[in-house]
Amino acid sequence: MANMTGKKGIVIYNSIEKCMGKEEAEVFAKNCPLSKSADYIRKFKWAQNVCEYLESRYQPDQIMKIRMNCSCSSSEEDLVKSKDMYDKSENLDDFCDLFNSENNGIRRVWHEKEDIYFSYPKCYCSGVKRVNENISKTWCLCTLGYTKKLFDYILNTDVSVELIESIKTGGKQCVMRIRR
Repeated sequence: MANMTGKKGIVIYNSIEKCMGKEEAEVFAKNCPLSKSADYIRKFKWAQNVCEYLESRYQPDQIMKIRMNCSCSSSEEDLVKSKDMYDKSENLDDFCDLFNSENNGIRRVWHEKEDIYFSYPKCYCSGVKRVNENISKTWCLCTLGYTKKLFDYILNTDVSVELIESIKTGGKQCVMRIRR
């Protein structure tokens, strides 16, 4: 892993190692090296290359597992605060109102019957947000890992998540559907 010094590269390397094995992670590091000194343009180009690499090498379910495992995580404070909002709410309408009020437009939830939708008004991914170009949906799958961790905790159950729309694939916002 000598050529993999960039933080995002190390995260993906570790995810591939966990999901597919050490040999696969080493092949990834050789084919998609990232230096910690790479500027945002180089990081974006690298992210595009990572998507192409994953899409050419793995099945969709394997890619999903790898990318979801790369996700950022909510802080412990945010998890507890969000769960507390849910626990204090009488129903999903109350929870959505409270969550949206507390998050002040940074992220939003709503529901349609029992399906919960979670959204961001802009891309928050430090690896790609500063370049005004689209990228493969593969890159955005990590947000499903973030969403799953958050809502597994809030709802105290194993949820399934689906990426409905993402800004970096041409959408107006990032939207995930959560199902219990």
